[in-house]
Amino acid sequence: MRSPFVVRTIRKHPHLYSAVCKARLLYSRRIAGAGARSLFRQNRRLFSMNEFESQQVENLRTHGYALAPSFFSKSVMDEIHTKADAMFHGLAIDPERAYSVQTGQRANLAGLSYNELAATEKMIALRNPLIRIPELLAIAFHESILKIAANFLGAVPPLYRVTLVRDFPHARPLHSSNFHKDNDEADSLQIFIYLVDIDDAHGPLVYIPGSNRYDVRSCRPRLARDLGIPANDGRLSDEEVLRVYPRESWVTLRTDRGSLAAIHGNGIHKGPAWTRPGDPGNQPRTAIKLDLHGYKAAVARDRRENRIRRADFDRMTELQRLFAHATFTEERRKVLAHAG
Repeated sequence: MRSPFVVRTIRKHPHLYSAVCKARLLYSRRIAGAGARSLFRQNRRLFSMNEFESQQVENLRTHGYALAPSFFSKSVMDEIHTKADAMFHGLAIDPERAYSVQTGQRANLAGLSYNELAATEKMIALRNPLIRIPELLAIAFHESILKIAANFLGAVPPLYRVTLVRDFPHARPLHSSNFHKDNDEADSLQIFIYLVDIDDAHGPLVYIPGSNRYDVRSCRPRLARDLGIPANDGRLSDEEVLRVYPRESWVTLRTDRGSLAAIHGNGIHKGPAWTRPGDPGNQPRTAIKLDLHGYKAAVARDRRENRIRRADFDRMTELQRLFAHATFTEERRKVLAHAG
């Protein structure tokens, strides 16, 4: 399906597209997101960074991505992966998080076996991961991660979503495995903690450094849906990206399990991107995924909560609670505020 005419027209002119995106981001950050920025400033003492954290923020600002190899121990990752794998095979799946191969949209998973899920879904996610796997809490709310995210965004994000996801390889690149940008209207930060070693067989992430600035250059590649080409699931083709960014400038994030990868989703990226689609040796990629979005994305796209035990919330630090509140619906926040 082609993009609306007005959208196609704007994207056809890189200077105009760049200006529109920058204006929308300014609105999201400074006006709609003023409260989130104020919350960050009011609690600045909690977000003081060490040298490592400062370097990760600098990498995100300069290149649009950051990679911290072996940030968490392999033994912890293996323990979580073992539990998650059993739950995936036991079909403890969140039906609202899956992404269908056939339609490119959310699908009805009722009655499907694990093998059928692997054949018909691009991605599935565990149901209530913060409750089912308690070890996730210390990882998802690790204070270094929270400090990196908040200092990069300049705000305590209104959406902080924790999922444990498994992406399946297929015969061709599907949906997010094609180049794309996540958002043109608000900041989108994605953080992955890998539960498996990320090599070509496990779908590494590919990022175009510097493409997150919405300068004219980064606005030149045209989506297949804008060009009216029925390919790449409407996303950017490799050839279209190569027209602007030579392949040697692309960065492929191959790394060990336990590594931390963060990307500004507003940059051009794809992943998991299996190097040889259809190769029988390809394996699923399993990761803890943290989604942080600016104000408008959070309001418009996702108001569902991540469930967390009240006892776990009570044990959190002051900094962690700022982000834990962002996982709740507005109604739950009111209950917690009253109880506190």
